[in-house]
Amino acid sequence: MIHQLAILTFAFSALSTLGAETTTAPPVGATSTEHLDFAPGGTIRVKDSFGSLTVEGWDQPGVELTVVKSTGFKSEPPQQASEQLDAVRVTAARGSGTELIISTSRPAPRSIAHPLRNGSDVTLEYHIRAPRSSHLVISHEGGFVSVTGMTGDIEATSHRGDIVLMLPDLAACSIDAHTKFGLVTSDAAVATRHKLSPGENLREGGTTASRRLVLRMRFGGIAIKELPHEAFAAAPAGTN
Repeated sequence: MIHQLAILTFAFSALSTLGAETTTAPPVGATSTEHLDFAPGGTIRVKDSFGSLTVEGWDQPGVELTVVKSTGFKSEPPQQASEQLDAVRVTAARGSGTELIISTSRPAPRSIAHPLRNGSDVTLEYHIRAPRSSHLVISHEGGFVSVTGMTGDIEATSHRGDIVLMLPDLAACSIDAHTKFGLVTSDAAVATRHKLSPGENLREGGTTASRRLVLRMRFGGIAIKELPHEAFAAAPAGTN
């Protein structure tokens, strides 16, 4: 009996020591906001983004870019977590007189990434407010993409996750949406399923449409929702 108690005491002590050595630190985060002059009708390119990306149309002659970087609960010291945040950079630069390029750069992964992960220990949230008539070109690596209240052309691709559009006047849109593995839903039309794969296609509208929506998703869904015009009138002045 004494021998068994000794074994249990040793095991409990070992587990306690292991738990103390692997105590996780709270998340570390950083937020930055940038205001950029940008005329309505120009092109905004979002390149190599990952995480959560939201784009909201407003009536201001400029772009507001807010980026939230954070780490999860980690066993690394706060200094190392801060270095991981600093290694992921989001920059906004002029591509031409009417073009704005928002790019994300990060270190290459040190090992083979899991297919369902983005290969980074840092989580990003992008919040972009832009003139409604801007032309969006989004190349997203993985995560959630949301676009609300825009009236210009939209081209968006993502490897995995979801793309959700909430737009006014879908009847004026030419829609070309495609998934390799996932659903396509729309208030404008019904998607068709691929014969040889679990993806879906949706094509609606023609050459007379005033706006183009070209959407591509590998693993995930695409949703296109009609946004009532009353939603614009209900928003406070200066916020939409």
